[in-house]
Amino acid sequence: MIKHLKGKNRIAMIGGVGLLLVLVALGASLSMSKAKQETTVGYVNSERLVKEFMEPTVREPLTQETDRLQKELDAEIAKLQNDDENKKLEEAQALKNKYQAILDQKKEDLITPLLVQTRDSIQRVAEVRGITLVLDNTYGLVLYGGMDLTDEVLQDLGQGR
Repeated sequence: MIKHLKGKNRIAMIGGVGLLLVLVALGASLSMSKAKQETTVGYVNSERLVKEFMEPTVREPLTQETDRLQKELDAEIAKLQNDDENKKLEEAQALKNKYQAILDQKKEDLITPLLVQTRDSIQRVAEVRGITLVLDNTYGLVLYGGMDLTDEVLQDLGQGR
């Protein structure tokens, strides 16, 4: 094909093919050097992180909010004045659903920043230890090897409080 091209087109085509070959060779060498980098695996038990960090952190504010919302709900239900018992039950259920949605939103508002804080802590601990990959071993998926970072992450989270 190159024999049929003339003048500048032939030079441009040969130069383009040459550049392409250089880029392919460079890409291959970069991927080979990355492949030579050792992957160091760590793992955490997210169930422990939830039980030992998140639950204690949200327990008190969530209990207070639950108590407050329950009192409001009880007062709203006491105000219901409908002679039709089925209708009254429907209204009470609608109120319960409304207050449950409020409580669910409060849980999310409390937990979301803790999830971010936990993820950041895992990353910090992994970087300090030279870990390149962190897995969740809550269900015993890591059968052999790796480094358990759970205690260090819990310690890091404790310092952040």
